Amino acid sequence: WSLAAAWRFAQRTGRNLVIDWRGSCYLDQPFINAFPIFFEPVQEIAGVPVICDDRVNQRSFPGPFFPAWWNKPTIDCVYRPDEQIFRERDVLDQLFQSQEDSDANTVVCDACLMWRCDQQAEREIFRSIKPRSEIQARIDAIFREHCEPYSMVGIHVR
Repeated sequence: WSLAAAWRFAQRTGRNLVIDWRGSCYLDQPFINAFPIFFEPVQEIAGVPVICDDRVNQRSFPGPFFPAWWNKPTIDCVYRPDEQIFRERDVLDQLFQSQEDSDANTVVCDACLMWRCDQQAEREIFRSIKPRSEIQARIDAIFREHCEPYSMVGIHVR
């Protein structure tokens, strides 16, 4: 949902979308962007330019940043308490729902925006990103082994 909300904001405001999933709890290497580990690379999503590979390690994102928390010195941002994450979620939601842009050069969407984007944005994201072939093969094998003989409503694999 957060990716869909960020994509919709980028589309509406003419910004680029950077998918920076470094520091993922799903990888042991903190400076590796998890997105290209799990999904095929994409250059754009419905006209929005996308950077989603390890080029994020070579980029310097220009300030000022929104939400304001991200304007602090790096050392001050090492620990983000839950209350801060909830505040960021709320100000991002307000910005995205306002249909306005931000004066900030970089908008950081690093809070769970569950159910805070429209269904069309969700559909566009799910149509546009595809699991890597080896991951898709494993999903297909699990489906054949555990699901194929049964009627299914849906499945969430993580």
